[in-house]
Amino acid sequence: MKISRSLLIWSTLVLCGVLVIGAMSWLTRSVLAAEQERLEAESRADLEERTRLALWRMDARGAALILRENGRPADQSTPHVDQTSEPTPEVQLHFELRKDHPPTFSEPGGSASQPPQDGAVTEERTQRLRAVLAANPLPGDEWTQLNEAARQGETSWQAVPKEAVREVKANALQRQKKPLSDLRKDSDYQANTTTQERSQRAKAVGQTLANSIEKIAPIPPVVTANSPEISDLIPALRQVAQVSQMRPIWLGDELFLLRQVTWSHSAAGAGQSGREVSVQGAWLDVSALRESLSREIADLLPTAKLVRVEGPQAASDPLSLVSFPFHLQRNEATIAPATTALSGPLLVGWAAVLLALLTTSLLVHGVMRLSERRASFVSAVTHELRTPLTTFRLYSDMLGSGAVRPAKRADYLRVLSREADRLSHLVENVLSFSQVERGSARSVVMETSVAGLLEPLRERLAARLATAGLALEMTTSEDLRVRVDAAAVEHILFNLIDNAAKYAAASVPPTVEIVVNPHARHLEITVSDHGPGIPFSERRRIFRAFHKSAREAAESRPGVGLGLALSRRLAKSLSGGLECVDAPQGARFVLRLPRV
Repeated sequence: MKISRSLLIWSTLVLCGVLVIGAMSWLTRSVLAAEQERLEAESRADLEERTRLALWRMDARGAALILRENGRPADQSTPHVDQTSEPTPEVQLHFELRKDHPPTFSEPGGSASQPPQDGAVTEERTQRLRAVLAANPLPGDEWTQLNEAARQGETSWQAVPKEAVREVKANALQRQKKPLSDLRKDSDYQANTTTQERSQRAKAVGQTLANSIEKIAPIPPVVTANSPEISDLIPALRQVAQVSQMRPIWLGDELFLLRQVTWSHSAAGAGQSGREVSVQGAWLDVSALRESLSREIADLLPTAKLVRVEGPQAASDPLSLVSFPFHLQRNEATIAPATTALSGPLLVGWAAVLLALLTTSLLVHGVMRLSERRASFVSAVTHELRTPLTTFRLYSDMLGSGAVRPAKRADYLRVLSREADRLSHLVENVLSFSQVERGSARSVVMETSVAGLLEPLRERLAARLATAGLALEMTTSEDLRVRVDAAAVEHILFNLIDNAAKYAAASVPPTVEIVVNPHARHLEITVSDHGPGIPFSERRRIFRAFHKSAREAAESRPGVGLGLALSRRLAKSLSGGLECVDAPQGARFVLRLPRV
């Protein structure tokens, strides 16, 4: 029954421990998952913020390039306003095409009237440009193709949203519901913000370019030829009537900046007037442009690339530039590295749970041991009381009924006295142990010599040994002095002698020695017998209170296993100690007491 009860208790404890550890594991996993999700959200938010800043930088750089090209005079025969500045590596060639007129070409920094010094380079690029236009799928001649491409560029620009009303309203609504720290990690909020900022970039770029057109100074009329045949006879007056903005457009795999220039002209003295449209543009070096834009964001997105985009995607893609038709390919992971480190609160929680489980296990173990010891004590005491009480009852009945001869009465009385002493010693040990455990034991500490401490005990100790057929050999010293409680020392020594009388009764030689050995700060009182001794494995167990079970009490010598436990506690209360040591024969106990 006891085993099943212990098994039930430990099984319940293990089940509770498993449930607690399982709950803590689930909580830890949830916390780590939440932390990982937070880190990923922070990583995504950081990436989105760097992306928006990168787009602003690239659009600023692209707008500056378009602004520079927008500032070129509409009359290509006039030198470029930026002719004295550094050349633009992103531009390969400037050109103007008029219907029914031969095209004019110029390299960056030059003009039709003042071409660059290296004419071979211009001719080579001119041939390449004509090859690009020839491969263009748009119908018509070169002027028709470029004129249509310029209109498409303007249409594509107008399709770019300049307002993000829906996204602005959505973010404003979210800001009313969530704190800013949570909004930063919200993917929808970040996406709306990116779209909103793209519309702001488009508006800013559009306004900048519009302002640049307004600031272009009026160009005075210039004299050209209306037709080669009559150029020497009838000069014509030609001036700029309207200039559109430069817009980027893809033609095949090449990128151009195109604008339409409307001219008004009249023949001098003939009263004739009319309008014509020319297409002016810049052929861009895509690789140099990509490199120039990428340098602006090298610190933000070092692995990013710019890929071609056109059509509806260019107008709606939030990761597209508004200055040039490029899509920003970030090539950067948005997932934060997995976190495995436990935070401080989790570590404290785990430590508290494990400590609680350990404490509970120790407490249950202690309670069960205490319960077993209490059951063992009750069983052992019951057995110890039953024997003398049976003897008392039997002998008292025999003495009371006159069934004992007068010659035997003395023997019967000695047996009764011995059993009474046995009961008295048992009760005294139990009461003393109870007082020591409760901390209510009273002690009278006094300074005395070793002889004064041990000699008064000689007769009592010898009498107890005599009942077992043993003799006492004790040496004392008047010079050695100690400060102890004499009653506690007497109790300790009597318990040791009582154990020797029980277990070494048939020893050879039939003696028990008490020897005093002085040391620097303490003295040792050694009690030795010549009995069977105590196995090494049992030397710690014998000092446990109530270590005997009912079976052990019945099968071994009388006693409940309390004497040595009480003796060690009394020795510690005297600032000393008691232990069992090796001996050539029998058992040997050493009592250490502090010297004066």
